[in-house]
Amino acid sequence: MSASPLLEGEELSSLEPAHSVVLMVEGMRCASCAIAVEARLKRQANVSDAAVNFAADIAMISWQDKKPDINQLKRAVARLGYQLHTSIDPKRSAEQALKMRKQLQLRLAVAVVFGMWSMMPAILLYLAPFGTVEPEFMWPLALASGLFAFPVLVYSASHFYRVGWRTFIAGSPGLDSLITLAVWAAVIISCWRLYQGSAHVYFDAAVMLITFQLVARLLDTSVRRRASEVVRRYLQDMPARVQVLDEHGNESTLAIEEVTLGQRIRLNSAQQLALDGVVETGSGQADLSLLTGEHEPQMLNEGDELLAGCTLIEGCVTLIVTATQGERRIDRLSQSISRVLSKKTALQQLTDRIARWLIPTILIAGGLAIALSLFQGLNITQALGRAVAVLIVSCPCALSLAIPLVITMGHARMINNGIILRDPAALETAADSKVVVFDKTGTLTTDTPSVSRVIPTYKWTEPRLLQLAASIMQDSVHPVAKGLHAYFITNTASAVPALNDSGERQSLAGLGTQWHSAQGLALAGRATWLAQQGVDIPKVSEGGMQLHLSLAGEYAGCIEFEETLRPEAVSVLRTLQARDYAIYLLSGDTAQACSAIASRLNIPSAQVLAERSPEQKHRFIEALERKTKVCFVGDGLNDGLALAAAGLGIAVGQANSATGLAAAIYLPNGIEQVPTSLRLAKRARKLMYENLFWALAYNGCVIPMAIIGWIHPVIAAVAMSLSSLCVLLNSARMQGETPYREET
Repeated sequence: MSASPLLEGEELSSLEPAHSVVLMVEGMRCASCAIAVEARLKRQANVSDAAVNFAADIAMISWQDKKPDINQLKRAVARLGYQLHTSIDPKRSAEQALKMRKQLQLRLAVAVVFGMWSMMPAILLYLAPFGTVEPEFMWPLALASGLFAFPVLVYSASHFYRVGWRTFIAGSPGLDSLITLAVWAAVIISCWRLYQGSAHVYFDAAVMLITFQLVARLLDTSVRRRASEVVRRYLQDMPARVQVLDEHGNESTLAIEEVTLGQRIRLNSAQQLALDGVVETGSGQADLSLLTGEHEPQMLNEGDELLAGCTLIEGCVTLIVTATQGERRIDRLSQSISRVLSKKTALQQLTDRIARWLIPTILIAGGLAIALSLFQGLNITQALGRAVAVLIVSCPCALSLAIPLVITMGHARMINNGIILRDPAALETAADSKVVVFDKTGTLTTDTPSVSRVIPTYKWTEPRLLQLAASIMQDSVHPVAKGLHAYFITNTASAVPALNDSGERQSLAGLGTQWHSAQGLALAGRATWLAQQGVDIPKVSEGGMQLHLSLAGEYAGCIEFEETLRPEAVSVLRTLQARDYAIYLLSGDTAQACSAIASRLNIPSAQVLAERSPEQKHRFIEALERKTKVCFVGDGLNDGLALAAAGLGIAVGQANSATGLAAAIYLPNGIEQVPTSLRLAKRARKLMYENLFWALAYNGCVIPMAIIGWIHPVIAAVAMSLSSLCVLLNSARMQGETPYREET
């Protein structure tokens, strides 16, 4: 299979709304909260569309002509019990997430402890027909079941009541509304039965439903609430302080939030830049790979721009600040990722859509049960009991657990294979992925170049030339020095007696290194620089990463380097291509570097895209997503937008912490498990839909039986539990799935 490459114009087209603003929503506790807020926002004046993401605590508001009144939006959302903020505060969002998780854990603990005590008398009541309980003790046991259930019904379930009411008045009743309806119907009828002196109560069914739902909600929040961390972790690794120069050249250290536009800052060798700036004086070599993906260090001169997040490898420069904290390129990247994440459709919203359809269906079914009972001559109490059976038997335990159970077991299965699942929402689209797009630098290649060719002059041998290079580049942090070191580790037979290491070494940023050795002045660097030092250089073809060497004014030869492919890269791509995935290479590196790697991996030249900025990568993935589902694999900070935009984002290797969070799957051991990840994701998605099918099929079968009166409320509670058990057993198949052995 081969996917057609996109046209350049289509790739670079902007896919975001022409007018939009991102706001922070405080107080959301679940996906149903997001549905309620979204529904309320969509009804406000001048709002053309709204997308609310619970995982990111973000609402993206879009409009056509006139901008909505933000204060009016805040008031509308406040009436639901939430708060809108114009500034995104990831720290506050993280605190809210931690607080919510602790509350859920406490509510679940109360539900489990008191629920167990409530179930004990209920079990005795179930066994009463077999003579285990004397008739005079049945009513006290029913009362005890209700008393033990009281903390669960009042405290543990209060979240569902609150959210259920909010979604109901917002016009978007979902799963929480259905839970609230079922619980209160069971409680009211049970209390009425106790008042009449009957022991047929359903407190245990209500407690069981609440406990199952709390487990599902806790699972949901534990694996999905990560997006607010993306913004914080994108920025947390930046230096917090910079060296500032005043008009007299005096140096002081300031926190980055205190620095203003136009101030001068100094950046020394091996330091990372914290603010965007333009080089005023000095020169050096900078590592831009974090943001651009370029593997070769770039020369910096006066007037060149350097962005926050980049590292100065060699040299010393003074920069004029062009963007302060909050306005830097890296800040805009993190905000853009939040926008992308706010557009994602969470899997749990699928069950909410089904729940919204079930609510009117169940209400109608309950009404039919009452009407049919009265028509058959039953009294009102018996008719209400039949209606309760309908509500209990249709309680959405299986429906709500259909997805979280697969996620939990799938996560454990993936962990066993060295795969870390970050966002289960991506599993919904992973099964349809037809294209796998790879970043190059750090993903398919390592950060250490390899020696590809050694070209000595007639007076030198290859081992002596390599040793001369290693001696000159000793203690250097330049990538070629790492490459030489790696070469000698893997080629011990090439080692020769070292040259005399005494003497002074000096690195000249962007040019090379000189060593005043006992044998004379030794140089290693660019051919043009050696020529400037009076070395007679033969005609050479400049290109790629080359290191030219001389000793005592005499040219010794050249060493050429190439990027090092990861050991598993060839087999992984061959496996994916054998499974009919189209492979793209998308990188910020040069066209020459990308073409060289693509040819070694058998990637068609039409599917190689080079020199792409993070925003261009994002737009390309968005455009490709309109044609087919995409899996993007990357590792750098410059890949965050693309990872968030892809249907399935996979971060690999030593991925930047923010990049790992922006991705749906993280592979700490590199790309070797990419094929397995895709296979397990497909398996998980299939099981999710099977669970949803069985949950809905269960409701479709038992609701008519309950309406007719064939199912007693007690049997309904047992049937509800059996439906959840069926979903659990089907989900357990995820653990038994053996991944297909990858082709080699």
